[in-house]
Amino acid sequence: MSTDLVRGWVGRTRPINKYVSLATISFRQAINYRAALFVNISLTFLWVIVVYHLWRAAYAGRPLFAGYTWEDMRTYVVLAYGINALVGWRIGSLMMSTIRTGEIAIDMVRPLDYCGSQLARSAGYSVVEGMLGMALTLVVGILFLGIRPPHSAGEAALFILSLLLGFLIKSLLVFCISLIMFWTTNGFGVMLAQEAVIQVLSGALVPIALMPEALRVVASVLPMRGIVATPVNIYLGHSSGTDAALQLGLQALWVVVLAVLASLAWRRAFRRVEIQGG
Repeated sequence: MSTDLVRGWVGRTRPINKYVSLATISFRQAINYRAALFVNISLTFLWVIVVYHLWRAAYAGRPLFAGYTWEDMRTYVVLAYGINALVGWRIGSLMMSTIRTGEIAIDMVRPLDYCGSQLARSAGYSVVEGMLGMALTLVVGILFLGIRPPHSAGEAALFILSLLLGFLIKSLLVFCISLIMFWTTNGFGVMLAQEAVIQVLSGALVPIALMPEALRVVASVLPMRGIVATPVNIYLGHSSGTDAALQLGLQALWVVVLAVLASLAWRRAFRRVEIQGG
């Protein structure tokens, strides 16, 4: 009886181990491409410095913008770009490349869920590119740009939870949008468009509270908010208690909705696949 239980447990963990292996492979690939890693982190720092100085000029002689002090805003800027580094362009570009060249056939014959395998790869890259980029951004921000740490350990814990949910939201969004490549001949424009839309509606460029009213209402309920605005506002203490719980619940709801949409989109895209041998 005990042997059967052990075998059953091992059988259930094997698929998980396969996803972990995919994440490990992506982790190693990210390490091997050191030049690309350096360029990505450097560009992140460049954007942080540029936007930091733009907001500093905007705050000259003004103590508040929509409830954000200058200390809040410079913290927001650094965190926003650090969070954006967690899921970069690499996963979307790799998906689009395999779809265009037909190499997706290799993924299709693997005994793994395609969406799950892409999330595992995204996690592997994010451990290197995202966590390293965010860690360096936070260190530079705290030492040289004057950003503040969370007010309490509770806020820090909620921030990390929100960050993980935001990671899933962005990964699933990138996955769904990248599937458009099955209906197009080139994915470069799609990649640029998706990044621009996510940057704006997530609050990465401008806090949602500073947007025009109509756009603010729309952005407040869309899933993109959960990528940047929600975790940053929790970090700053702008969302706490019941409001923080509601925002985390909204993030979790969007994760479920996007996971269902990703599954449905993949099934439809799967029927579009045409493989020609030679």
